[in-house]
Amino acid sequence: MIQVLQTGGVFVGSTNPVMVKNTIHSFDDRIEEMDMKYKKVLGNLAANFAGSTLKVGSRYFHRIGATGKGFIKFYDQIPNLPDHLIFSRGKHYPIIMRHSNCLSSDDDARLDPRGAVIRILSNDPKEKSPLLDLILKTGNAFHARTIGDFAAWLVCGAAAREEHVKHAPHIRDAMWGSLRQTESYTVLHYYSNICRLFRFNNGQEMYVKFKLRPFDTKFGEDTGKVEPKGILPPETGAIPRDENDKRPLLFLADDFKRRVNSPERVRYVLQLQIRPVPDDEMAREIALDCTKPWDETEFPHFGVGEITIDQVLTIEESEELEFNPYLRCNEVDVIHASSCNQSASMDHGRSVVYAICQHLRNKKPLPEAWKIFLNQSDVKVDLTGCPMAASLQKKVSKEVTLARPWYVTLWLMSGQPFIQTFLPYFLIGLVIFAPLNCIFYLSKISKIQMQWLLPFLWICSGILAGLLCAVTKWILVGHKKEGDIEPIWSIGIFMDTTWQAIRTLVGEYYMEMTTGSFFFGIWMKLLGSKVAWDRGVYVDSIGAVLNPELVEVQEYGSVEREALLFGHIYEGEGGKVKYGKIVVGQGGFVGSRAVAMPGVTVGTRGSLGALSLAMKGEFIN
Repeated sequence: MIQVLQTGGVFVGSTNPVMVKNTIHSFDDRIEEMDMKYKKVLGNLAANFAGSTLKVGSRYFHRIGATGKGFIKFYDQIPNLPDHLIFSRGKHYPIIMRHSNCLSSDDDARLDPRGAVIRILSNDPKEKSPLLDLILKTGNAFHARTIGDFAAWLVCGAAAREEHVKHAPHIRDAMWGSLRQTESYTVLHYYSNICRLFRFNNGQEMYVKFKLRPFDTKFGEDTGKVEPKGILPPETGAIPRDENDKRPLLFLADDFKRRVNSPERVRYVLQLQIRPVPDDEMAREIALDCTKPWDETEFPHFGVGEITIDQVLTIEESEELEFNPYLRCNEVDVIHASSCNQSASMDHGRSVVYAICQHLRNKKPLPEAWKIFLNQSDVKVDLTGCPMAASLQKKVSKEVTLARPWYVTLWLMSGQPFIQTFLPYFLIGLVIFAPLNCIFYLSKISKIQMQWLLPFLWICSGILAGLLCAVTKWILVGHKKEGDIEPIWSIGIFMDTTWQAIRTLVGEYYMEMTTGSFFFGIWMKLLGSKVAWDRGVYVDSIGAVLNPELVEVQEYGSVEREALLFGHIYEGEGGKVKYGKIVVGQGGFVGSRAVAMPGVTVGTRGSLGALSLAMKGEFIN
């Protein structure tokens, strides 16, 4: 096979050389310092968002909102803050602020996280570059610790997400805690979630998080909070407003403009949380974890200045803005990451995605480094019509691949939820009935008290439930093969989701207790997995049987607790679900809460670390 290598490129690999650097083109330091896995994960993520940005011709997240101009005045006395060049006592800067909804692009009444971006400008009129962009949102935590977790969350289905948050309740709290139902952007509290590195005049370094609160203290942190009504909130961009709600579609933007133009203006207080930089790497990872807020008693928020917004920007002026989370200086720095499994990768990685999407949205040529970065991803982006030339000519489908007939929608809203709720419990009831009758009979004839026989009832019914789960799997799902493709609204997918409901209930009733034992390996074998259960295999995760017939664990392989092995993926291409096999080789290791996508192979004595993500088709050494 002939390989064409670009001039100036530095390539790694023999069979399929991958260019890791080009000595001719200018570099992007953020990309250069990433390891190969980080580049792969972020490249796929950036390409997906780039394609969506080109398709809609606008921002992907936070598409609609309202923007104003004003100023920030830092307090004359800030006792808790050492001397700082920018966040300095008594200083005054012009600012631009934009409020927005996260996913809702047409109706402010939908439940949604709300955002606030603050651009701090220089006092020097000759200086055109802003000093700093602070990106904040409602809710004091984010649902993904790393950029790898964020990418995995986007490709996971609802069932996998719900399974994940059962063992990570703080992620569920972060999702629900970000939603706000409000009459005004100006009465909410906004948090950065992600921290920055502050360097003070005395040479001291500290981690810092930002918070924006209303000037009026009567509006507390829980203003507009939405009470949880399930395991996870639905996709917020699709939550309809109440049918009795007669407010205008963009009433939040109208309210913001009205308040800015009123005599009282719009006022906020900017607050900080600071903590010393830990010496230990593990402690730094904990401090940078954006899914868990810092302890308020140990690291309290304190006010540093007041913001006043006194001028409204037009929609055109707002659209031209390019907020950049990578805006930094020596005094306020972005914390870098070299791996997609590091907590700092969330901020470091998103800055690259933001920049690429903003260039495409505003029809600006992409730097060569970004062009190469996108071209090396698995996702092909159609960049025709963009100022940058590209050899990728695959058109983005204009067909709505999730569209479905009315009768399918009716079935999904009525019949399917009923069956997926009724059938699992009905079957569990059947398998309990016979052992329960037997227990009553034995108790009657042997005079043994009932409580001594109940453990046998549970064990017997649990084993029967596991067998029944295996039988229903072959009846409802059959045998999926690597490379199979099914329409997402097909009968096959409905049967699969029905069986997944049975598997979930059986797992919670009994089988999760057996993980890590040879009995669980036998159950996997019955479900269709190729598992060397009698040759030292250790599987301690119910997430290994999401698509059991597509999982192979060879001798002495190990799958640790809460790991997820996905044998299927929905890529949005033609409304199809695709299947791929996952292989854990001899002595291979899959760590706790790791995620393996279809086609992943963990080689002989290979290791996929805890909390890691293996992308589609990846080989893990």
